[in-house]
Amino acid sequence: MCGIGGIWGDPAEPRLRTIARTLSHRGPDEQGVWSDAQSGIGLAHARLSIIDLQTGQQPICNEDGRVVMVFNGEIYNYRELREELCARGHRFRTTSDSEVIVHLYEDEGLEAVTRLRGMFAIALWDADRRQLVLARDRVGKKPLYYCQSAGEFVFASEIKGVVAVARIAAELNRQALADYLGWGDIHPPETIYREVRSVLPSRILVVRDREVVDERTYWQLAFEPKLRLGSEEAVEQTNELLREAVRLRLRSDVPVGAFLSGGIDSGIVTAMAAQQYAGKLITVTIGVEDGRFDERPLARQVAERYETDHHEVLIRPDVARDLPTIAANYDQPFGDSSAVPSYYVAQAARRFVKVVLNGDGGDETFAGYRHFLAGRLSGKLHWADRPACRGLWRLLSGALPVPRSFRTKYAFAHRLVRGMGLAPAERYLAWTVDGLTEPEKRWLCGTAGRADGHGMPGPSACWLDGTAPASRLSQGPLDTFRRCGALDRMLGTGFHTWLPASLLVKMDIACMAHGLEARSPLLDHVLIDSVARFPESVKLPGMQTKPLLRRLSQRYLPADVQTAPKQGFEIPVAAWLRGPLKPVCEDLMLSRDGLLLELFDRAALEKLIRGQVGMEPGRWGRRVWWLLMLSVWDRCVRVRGHGDARPGSAAGGVVPRIRDGM
Repeated sequence: MCGIGGIWGDPAEPRLRTIARTLSHRGPDEQGVWSDAQSGIGLAHARLSIIDLQTGQQPICNEDGRVVMVFNGEIYNYRELREELCARGHRFRTTSDSEVIVHLYEDEGLEAVTRLRGMFAIALWDADRRQLVLARDRVGKKPLYYCQSAGEFVFASEIKGVVAVARIAAELNRQALADYLGWGDIHPPETIYREVRSVLPSRILVVRDREVVDERTYWQLAFEPKLRLGSEEAVEQTNELLREAVRLRLRSDVPVGAFLSGGIDSGIVTAMAAQQYAGKLITVTIGVEDGRFDERPLARQVAERYETDHHEVLIRPDVARDLPTIAANYDQPFGDSSAVPSYYVAQAARRFVKVVLNGDGGDETFAGYRHFLAGRLSGKLHWADRPACRGLWRLLSGALPVPRSFRTKYAFAHRLVRGMGLAPAERYLAWTVDGLTEPEKRWLCGTAGRADGHGMPGPSACWLDGTAPASRLSQGPLDTFRRCGALDRMLGTGFHTWLPASLLVKMDIACMAHGLEARSPLLDHVLIDSVARFPESVKLPGMQTKPLLRRLSQRYLPADVQTAPKQGFEIPVAAWLRGPLKPVCEDLMLSRDGLLLELFDRAALEKLIRGQVGMEPGRWGRRVWWLLMLSVWDRCVRVRGHGDARPGSAAGGVVPRIRDGM
């Protein structure tokens, strides 16, 4: 696992060293740079040594030096590919997985990416074709950002690596701001900066003469043709594929551990790993003093059953102190509150291991969220999903009392009814992220919708109009999967939206901030391809989420873990916002020189912060948290600048104004 970057333009060594130094938290073990003055291309690498500790340095090249590469990630089938390439006559200087990619590209060109089983962001210079190739893994585990500006092409694993050397104005992207308020995160290829883009998952970019000239998709999630199998066969197939995915992810030249919560996803992965690992598997669980959020007792049962080297770390988060560090790690606004416990668990795990397995992807692949149940029910209620019926659903929703908590059956029913009164895209948003709606955004704008003192159109006239996430969703994933059943449509949409923009960003940033590599067997693309083609009636036949994994858990986990209610990686957001974070909210969100008062009306913000809006506590907490994280990012990153700072700190830099990113 590493940090990578490069410059096509002026690859002076100090600039390349700046990229490597800026990304050194991702790869604290060593740094390397390479450049070709004649071509004007340079590559930088910060290494976290996992495989081939002695000779696996990067940048790495082929036998004649005509293909040079930097790579972030792990290729789990590298041993099999290496044997095949040796049989073809290739000579290897290392035993690393990175050298496999170089030789495979020699033989197969861009098609080489389709042979890789793993997580990766690749940057490869082909001297013969004078082209730079950028590629990202299928689901988007490993990030890669780039910009084309001032006659240069600059790329890096994190936005801070691009901004540290790129000659850009760092103007804010209006579309990204609008997306953030609707989703709580920013969806690729957009970033918070107008001139910086993200390579999309499962994409290959070809760059010639310092500009992207070709972009192609090499993998797509497909739900057809359906496999003809029942529940028992589906469980057996899942077991076989997941065991293989776990076995491949145990390949490492350093000890491997596992994040172990009290849930079935991490529990199954831990069980399979402990059974197949040559040594004693290290497991790490974090605990909190609030019993509602403490899963140590359940995790301990799994650890005891499989006799792991188990570590429990009790955290007492000082969220007011740590929020600036956590927010700055992400380089752009990030609203998922589970970023906080993710940061702490990665910090704790790094004390014991460099590599951990986790249970990420179980909910997204096997229908583990309640909104999948809502989607299934809406498919059965297609007769009541006509536009003419939506008004009746809205009347019913308005007549129902506001839920007092989020996870109750009544709260689920209330959200189901509320969603049925909306068009499909708005419904998906309400059932999933439940972010700021367009009316709520306009209410927040209030008098701030007028032209500002700089002669720019106000927010409601410029950055809100025509940029609604629902519109982008309708024209994107919901349209892509329109011929699928209701459940598959929701699963596919999640794979294109929430998974790469939120879950995978959170885990990558939280772990790499501490030099920790996280591997996700449940996001193995061979497993995903197979499960996607299971019949909907097998994936979700009733009102119990992820039934296939629950049935599989009966083979591996204690009864208490099998039957425990889904907890999620949660923090008491509403309680924090009303308690220790209340003064922080008022200071940052209502700051006279802050971004929020540039966007919104002060009176509306004050009402929202004080909870004078008559909404369920969970929804209120989510909205305030998102705006708080936007404010923290504004203060700690936008104003102070990225510079070549490490995560959580910043050197002085530009204070960009908002520009239109459309």
